[in-house]
Amino acid sequence: MIKRITFFLLILCNSMLFAESYLTNVETEPGHASMNFAGSLKFFYDLPKPDLVEKAYLQVEIDGETKTFDTTMTDSGFLSIDNSLTLAGEELYNAIKSIRSLEDSDDKSVADGTYNIRVRIELDTSSENSDDDDEEDDDDDNDDDDNTSSSVPEYAEKTIKVTFDNKPPKAPSAIEVEGGNQQMLIRVTPPSTEDGESKEKIGKYHAKVTGIFKSDDAETQTTLEYDSIVDSDKYNQIWEFTVKGKDGYEFINNDDGNSSRAYTVEVVAEDLAGNSDETATISVEASSVTTYGFWSNYKSQGGKDDGGFCFVATAGFGSYFHPSVELLREFRDSVLANFGLGKRFIAAYYKYGSYPAEIIKDSTTLRAASRTLLMPLVVTAWFFTTLLGRILMISWLVLAAFFTVKSGRKALLALFFVLLLAVPFQDLSAKGSNIHGEASFTNLLYYPQIDGEINGTPFKDVAGSQLRWLPSFTFGLAIPTEYIRITFLGGIGYTRFKGHAMRSDGSKSTDRTTMHFLPLKAELKLRPVYDFPLYPYIAGGIDYYPWWVRDGGSTTENGGTFGLHGTIGVMFSLNWLDPSSSKKMKENGVVNSCLFVGYKFEKINDFWREKSFDLSNKMKNNFEFGIVFEF
Repeated sequence: MIKRITFFLLILCNSMLFAESYLTNVETEPGHASMNFAGSLKFFYDLPKPDLVEKAYLQVEIDGETKTFDTTMTDSGFLSIDNSLTLAGEELYNAIKSIRSLEDSDDKSVADGTYNIRVRIELDTSSENSDDDDEEDDDDDNDDDDNTSSSVPEYAEKTIKVTFDNKPPKAPSAIEVEGGNQQMLIRVTPPSTEDGESKEKIGKYHAKVTGIFKSDDAETQTTLEYDSIVDSDKYNQIWEFTVKGKDGYEFINNDDGNSSRAYTVEVVAEDLAGNSDETATISVEASSVTTYGFWSNYKSQGGKDDGGFCFVATAGFGSYFHPSVELLREFRDSVLANFGLGKRFIAAYYKYGSYPAEIIKDSTTLRAASRTLLMPLVVTAWFFTTLLGRILMISWLVLAAFFTVKSGRKALLALFFVLLLAVPFQDLSAKGSNIHGEASFTNLLYYPQIDGEINGTPFKDVAGSQLRWLPSFTFGLAIPTEYIRITFLGGIGYTRFKGHAMRSDGSKSTDRTTMHFLPLKAELKLRPVYDFPLYPYIAGGIDYYPWWVRDGGSTTENGGTFGLHGTIGVMFSLNWLDPSSSKKMKENGVVNSCLFVGYKFEKINDFWREKSFDLSNKMKNNFEFGIVFEF
C-alpha cells in the first residue's frame, strides 16, 4: 500500500513539474495586479512548447466555484514568449456578481477583494506515445518509465492574486511645497488606511497649480495640471515630484513674498487600482523663488568670467571676447592676412560664414560640436601668435630636425635644451628612428580654485568642499633614444560637481545644479632610458578645460579655459617584479608597464586673464598616480 501511494505521489509530482515546463514567466501588467471596474489587467506568459498549446484562457475561483472567461480564450497564434490575455474589470465584476448573487449597483465596491486568477493552457495530448511499434519488444519497464516521464499533460496553469478595488482613497495626509527657480517641489504623504495604522498604497498623484503665469511676455491667470507616477517601492511612502512651466506658461518667481503672486497647489491621490476622488484634495499656497546655481551664484558674487566659447567662432564659443576667439582673430590678422591664400580664405569666410553661425548659436549641441571642430585651429593659432607657443613650436621643430639631419646634431641639441630649460642631459645619440607609443590611466583628486578670484565662496556654497575624483586617459607617440625617451601625448578626463542651488537668503533650495569639466591636454614627456626599475620623469604642456553648467535639465552656461601644466614624478617598472609576465606582454607589443606618481604644477586661467575662471586644482599636494603602458 505504501509503495502504491509513493508511486502515485511520484507520478503526480512528475506531472506537475512537466506541466510547469509548458507555462512559464506568468506576470501581470501593471505588476501590482490591482484594478477597478473600469480598468483591466494584462497577463503575459511564455510557452516553451507553443506547438502543443490548443487553448489559453483565464479563470477565477470565487467561494470554491470556478468561472471561465470565454472572451479571453484563443486557440491560435501562440508564440514562445510574450503571449498575453486581457481581463477587464467589468468581466471580473460580472463573474463575482453572478456567483455571489449580488444586486446590480452603482457602488461596485461591494465586489471588492482579492481573487485568484488562473492562467490556464490546454495541451495536445495526442502525441504522448513517442515509441515506435517496432521497438515494443525492447525492455518494457524502461519503455513504461519513458512514456510516463515524457507524457504531455492535459493542461498547465498558474495562479496570480488580483486585487479588485473600487473605493477611492481619502485625501493625502500632508503636503509640503518648496519653491525653486520657476518651479516647485511638492512633497506628499499618502492618506492613512481605514484602520489608521498604515498608509494606503498610492500609484499616482494629480496636481493642479493655479495662479498667475508668464506666457508670451504677458501675465495670465490659469491652472496647470500635472500627473506624477509613484515608484513601485514608494507606494505607501512620502513622494516628491517637481512641477515646472508647461504648454507655453512659466512660473513667476515671487521673491518679495507677495500673496497675490502665490500659487494654490491642490493634490489628489489615485490608488493602484486607478480610483481617485476629485473632492478628496489637499491644498496649500506656495511660491517659486529665485535660486542660484553654479553659474548664477558665481556671477552674483562678483565672478568675472563671461562664459561661452567673428561669426562661427563667436557663435560656437558664445562670446566675441572669449580667449579662443581672440586667438583666432589674432591668427587672422597676423598670419592669414599676410598670404594670398589666407586673404581669399578670409574673404570667403566673411561672405558665407554668417549662415552657419545663425544656425549654430541657437543650438547647444551644434555649439559644442563647432567648438570641437575649431579646437585644432585654436591650438594652431596659439602656436603662431603667442611667445610660449612659438618657443614650443620651434623646440619641436628642432627636435624633429635632430632626428632627420645627420650633420650638426650637437648644435641643434644644445639649442633644443636651451629652449626647453628642463632637461639635464647633454647627449641624445639616436638609437634608431622607430616610432613607439604610450598609453596611461591617471587618477587625481580635484577641486577648482574658482572661489579664489573673488571675495566670496559661490562654488563652495553650492558644491560643498568635497574633492572629486578626476580620471583621465592619455595616448601618444614616443621617440626612444639611447639615453632618453621623448613622448608627445594627448589626454582627456572628466569630472563633475553636484549641488543644490542657493536662495537669495543664502539657504540651499531643492533645485539641482551640476557643473561638468572635460580636461584636455597636450604635453611633452621626458624620461631616462636605463636598466633600473625606477625612472624619474618630467612633463609639461597645454591644457584646455571645456566646462558647462546644467540647471533643471538644461544647460545654462558653458565655456572653456586654457592653461599650462608641468609634472615631475617617478615611474616604477612592473617588468622588474614579474619578468615572465613582462615577456608575454612584450610578445603582444607592450614593452614596459609602470606604476607612477607625480607632483603636478598647473595654472588653468586662460594664461592669467583677469576675466576668467581659475580652474587650477586647489589641492596643496597635487599628486596624480596611475599606470602607464609603453609599446
